[in-house]
Amino acid sequence: MFKVYKRDLADVEPVEYLPAAEGAGLLLGMAAKLSGGKLAKAGATEKPTHIVMGPARSDGLVPAVRVQPTTVFETTSTAAISTAGTAVTLHTDGLQVTATATGGVFLVEQAENAAGGRVLGRFL
Repeated sequence: MFKVYKRDLADVEPVEYLPAAEGAGLLLGMAAKLSGGKLAKAGATEKPTHIVMGPARSDGLVPAVRVQPTTVFETTSTAAISTAGTAVTLHTDGLQVTATATGGVFLVEQAENAAGGRVLGRFL
């Protein structure tokens, strides 16, 4: 799950309520992209536009915050990441990152260098 770790600015991104693509299966903390006006899970090499902040409301709208370059996110990795400064891909679940650098969209600033370890970084 992607969680806000810190912001470089004192401003806080407002929560937006957006429709989800049919069958998107969006979960709390999932990296999502806005496509055709609807939220869907971001692919491994797709920079997310939003992070899901909770379940859909009864009207079907999903709370999400916009991804900003000034926000550092915390998540976990599926494999050991040994080098800070590496851009890695998203895992297929949209909730964590991999150690794969090819096509990476999440710039690692700090990592525990263990599978399942904590990773801090920003989206490129």
